[in-house]
Parts: sequence; C-alpha cells; structure tokens
Amino acid sequence: MSASPLAGILNAIAGQPRTPAELARDLGSSETALSGMLRTLQSGGYVQEATQTTDGCECGPCALKSMCRNADQDAPPLHLLRLTPRGEAYLRRLIPLPN
Repeated sequence: MSASPLAGILNAIAGQPRTPAELARDLGSSETALSGMLRTLQSGGYVQEATQTTDGCECGPCALKSMCRNADQDAPPLHLLRLTPRGEAYLRRLIPLPN
C-alpha cells in the first residue's frame, strides 16, 4: 500500500500518463478533490504536464511513446500528467520496483 494519498496518485501515474479525469475515476475520487493534490504534486516538482514541448517529454526516445496520446499529433494535447524524475525517485523509495 502507498504511504500517503499523494504517493497513491504518483503510483497511479507511474508507467502511463493520465488525465485528471482518468485519475479521479481510477482512484475513486472527484476531480475537484483530486485537483488540490495534483497542484501540490506539481508545485513540488513530482508531476508535470506531458506535452511534446515539456523537458524530458519530447516524443524522442521516450519509453512511453507508444502509449502517449500526445505523440505525433497535430491536435491540441490532452491534459496528461506524467511523473518527473523527482516523482519517480520518490516513488521508488516508497515502493521498490521488482527487478
């Protein structure tokens, strides 16, 4: 289990960028309740919007490119959130990944 609600959100985003609506549905929460926690994670540098112009998310050698709904599209991006390196490191400390 996650150590906190914020860690639960990070775990839900890990491996697949998600929209706030998807997160709310998957976590059994409302978007309104979730928005404050997402702002906290974003201001702390744990999550960022996944767009083609975001540092570290430029549709280059990204391991998530095949799952990313923003890759190689002319349409405006969905508001997808992804973990930052800081968020990934924090989550690894809480929930060690299997080798």
